[in-house]
Amino acid sequence: MKTIGIIGGMGPASTMIYYETLCEIARARSGGNASARVIIDALDFGEVQALQQSGNWDEAGQQLADSALRLERAGAELVLLATNTMHKVAAPLQQALSVPFIHIIDATAARLRAEGRHVPALLGTSYTMEEPFYPDHFASTFGAPPVVPEPAERDDIHRIIFDDLVKGVVTPETTRRYVDIVRALAARGADSVILGCTEIGLVLNAANSPLPVYDSARIHCEEAMRVAAA
Repeated sequence: MKTIGIIGGMGPASTMIYYETLCEIARARSGGNASARVIIDALDFGEVQALQQSGNWDEAGQQLADSALRLERAGAELVLLATNTMHKVAAPLQQALSVPFIHIIDATAARLRAEGRHVPALLGTSYTMEEPFYPDHFASTFGAPPVVPEPAERDDIHRIIFDDLVKGVVTPETTRRYVDIVRALAARGADSVILGCTEIGLVLNAANSPLPVYDSARIHCEEAMRVAAA
């Protein structure tokens, strides 16, 4: 099994989800007390968020590339970026690496195509839902961009992510709001929903979502484990 490097810390809850999911998949495959071989380089999310808010994406991309190289030097044989939003600056990271980089958007789009979905909806940060990096990259693999919520719904999704979910906080009000938004997307014709922020799985799941759920964090981990085992 190859060693998986994770660029984490954006936020801490996402990083924990990744490690727990990778180990869960390892146990399911190998049994007993099997776990994934993982190296984590966790960045300071406060610093990363400040770069996002100031629009300094070039510096953010350089920090991620530096993190990726630290992981490779430490022995990582493939690398994951444990956040959807920061895939906006995945290019310099990929260019810096000589080991495989597993792209979360490619993995998610491929799964939706394989399972015959036609009109997926996307939930994520405002960066992910509103800027072209996600829908354009997704369309290159899937064939069409995802449906996104209405502006007021996008504002609520983004606010809840940064105020609550990145800290691991989930409330009944949060859950109701997300379920209502997915219900509205279904009424607009969506046939599935992408959890395009790695923390949204804390709120939405197959048990409460009005649409079939595609948890990008889990899909990302499953693809990483497939590559690690090859």
